[in-house]
Amino acid sequence: MQDKRTIHIKGVGHAAQVPDTVVLTMTLTARNAEYSAAMKIGSQQIEMLREAIGDVGFDSDDLKTTNFDVQAIYEDEEIREGSSKRYRQILSGFECRHDLKLTFDFDDDKLNAAIDTIANCLSEPRISVAFTVKDTESFTDKILADAARDALRKAKIFCAAANVKLGKLISINYPCEDVDVRREVCFKNQAVLGVSTDTAFDFRPDDVTATDSADFVWEIE
Repeated sequence: MQDKRTIHIKGVGHAAQVPDTVVLTMTLTARNAEYSAAMKIGSQQIEMLREAIGDVGFDSDDLKTTNFDVQAIYEDEEIREGSSKRYRQILSGFECRHDLKLTFDFDDDKLNAAIDTIANCLSEPRISVAFTVKDTESFTDKILADAARDALRKAKIFCAAANVKLGKLISINYPCEDVDVRREVCFKNQAVLGVSTDTAFDFRPDDVTATDSADFVWEIE
C-alpha cells in the first residue's frame, strides 16, 4: 500500500491586548556577618515594606512571596608563603534575599502611589514594573486560534501552488510551553538615586503581545 502523501505546516499565532493588570516585583537583600542577624534584618525589611504599602491602601496580604533564599557569602583571603601566594575562601557572612510581588488592576494613580511609597521605603527594595492581562487563558486561546488559522492558510497556499488538493487534518502537535504575557518596564528606584518621587508618571504601557506555535499535518490528494 502506497504511503499517504502529507504536508507538514507550522502555524504561528499572535495576539495583542491592552494591559489591564500591574505586577510590581520587589527584591529585598539583607547582609550580615551573623546568620541570625541577617535573618532579623530581612524580617524587618519585609515588615517595613508591608507597612508602606498599607499606607497607600493595599492589604499586607497583597504582598506575595515568590522566592526566599539565604546563602553563605565567601571572600578570597590571600595567604603569602615566602615569595609565593595562594588564596583560600573564608566565610564573610550571610545574605538573605526575599523576592515579592504586588499585583493589582492597572490604575495610573494607584501605580504612582505604590511606586512612590515603595521607592521611599527604608528597606530599599529593587523594583521592577510589568504590565499584563488578567484573563491570560482567554489571551492564550486567541494565540492558538490564530496559529490554527495561520497553518490552514499556509497549507492552502502550498497546495494551490503545487496543484494538489488539501485533504483531511491528520494531527496537531502542540508543545504546551508557557507563553509570556507580560510587558516589562525598566525602572530604577529614585529614592536610591536621591531624587524626589513626588512627580507622578503618566504610564501609558504598550500592548501586551505574545506568540506561540503548533505543528499541523494534513493529507494531500
